[in-house]
Amino acid sequence: MRTPMPQTGRVLALVLAAVTSVPFLAGTASAVDLYAPYARAAAKVSAVGTLLAEKNVSSSRRSTAQANNTGVFCVKVSDPDIDLKDAALVATVNNNRAMITAIGNPHSWCGNDATTITVVLTDSAGSAVDAPFTVAVL
Repeated sequence: MRTPMPQTGRVLALVLAAVTSVPFLAGTASAVDLYAPYARAAAKVSAVGTLLAEKNVSSSRRSTAQANNTGVFCVKVSDPDIDLKDAALVATVNNNRAMITAIGNPHSWCGNDATTITVVLTDSAGSAVDAPFTVAVL
């Protein structure tokens, strides 16, 4: 014979279930996996430097090395087997009109880190501009 659970028991069970799921819901937002089967590393980055999607990339950020912090981003590759100075880099601006340059050699704007791609964005007049972009290491 089955006995019904008292009302307080049901409420307690619901509260415990809600509380145990909070860390999963309130955790830090992280980038989703980027489907890029032919790239060794790739990243989609927002106009403010947030890493939106990635493959073998651990972080992205806006560079703080220049005066106004505009138009320069640092994308850190996490795969230790990738040598950026000898890699083919491809970068494109997403949904904006701007010029983009991806630098694979260590650059002072990103702390001279050999595992970081320095991405520079400018408008048609050559002024620094923030825009979303995608960068890939082939």
